[in-house]
Amino acid sequence: MKLAVCLCLCACLAPAADSAKAVFEHAVQALVSGDFASAERGLQSVLRDEPRNVGALGNLGVLYSRTDRPDQAIAVYERALRVSPKDKAILLNLGLVYLKQEAHRKALPLFATVVDLDPRNAQARQLSAVCRIYTGEVPQAIRDLELLREANPRDEQILFLLGFAYLKSRNPETAKTIFEKMLDVAGPARAQFLLGKACYEAAVFDRAEESFLDVIKLEPAFPGVRLELGKTYISERRAADALRELGLALKQNPDDEEANYYLGSLLVQENRNEEGIRYLETARKLRPGSWSVYLHLGKARLQQGRPKDAVPLLERAAALNPDEGSTYYQLARALQASGRQPEAKRAFQKARDLAH
Repeated sequence: MKLAVCLCLCACLAPAADSAKAVFEHAVQALVSGDFASAERGLQSVLRDEPRNVGALGNLGVLYSRTDRPDQAIAVYERALRVSPKDKAILLNLGLVYLKQEAHRKALPLFATVVDLDPRNAQARQLSAVCRIYTGEVPQAIRDLELLREANPRDEQILFLLGFAYLKSRNPETAKTIFEKMLDVAGPARAQFLLGKACYEAAVFDRAEESFLDVIKLEPAFPGVRLELGKTYISERRAADALRELGLALKQNPDDEEANYYLGSLLVQENRNEEGIRYLETARKLRPGSWSVYLHLGKARLQQGRPKDAVPLLERAAALNPDEGSTYYQLARALQASGRQPEAKRAFQKARDLAH
């Protein structure tokens, strides 16, 4: 699930020396204006003189997140937390990196720590509830979201998450009541769209399809509906319908990273590797930090009988998401086919370890 959340700039603890302070301030300004190359040079310069400067570390983490380098963002945020373990902005931003990777078990303790430090932090409470939904702590998530709803009864995002949580808890009647309230807040098309997304996330695919088709009837060009319907058809194993809807999604927005990824991965699944690789390469350019793009590119190269080309792609996928067993399994196959037996044996063992 994607959430509209913002990374917080860490402008605290600027260097003490005037020259370093000026470099730091110019770097922060470059980051704000989107000049990432200048910002990175400046922040690295500050850190060479002051390796424990939390402000520079925090802003460098923001930069890495915004330029889709999650592994580097995680490393620099962890470095900052060793210096300042109770820094709420760092904790929140590190959690957001993990959340973007759908690593909910890693994100949850970070958001929970922010809540402990600042019980009035509504964003951290909402994000921790999201993680609890996905880690099986649904009753606690519902309690947290109900408290948030009391404070903001017309908040569209909270209503959406609460309805989703009730669906996950197998309480469709209460979920229906929540989504009826959301209808008043969001309007018919958006309410149906959000209901469809909640049903999709709860694996109620027939109801998700129905909602997305209702959206198309109400507003045929509604942003994102063709992508979500295509994803639903993938889950229903309706490849032809999924290919059609994802193609329509890309006609609406050729630079949609998700649509390129899902269409490319589906084509690879259908053994249409050359076509799939074209879409996956587009997705990689749009979001170079996506481990799943590298995984499917590696699978495509394996299916083409090119294991040596698959290995670096799968190694990159494993580096970006070291907790995904399927990546190590595919990597082991590629290493084995490349004649690298000892490494293949270790990768197979890693895949087995992660499966338990």
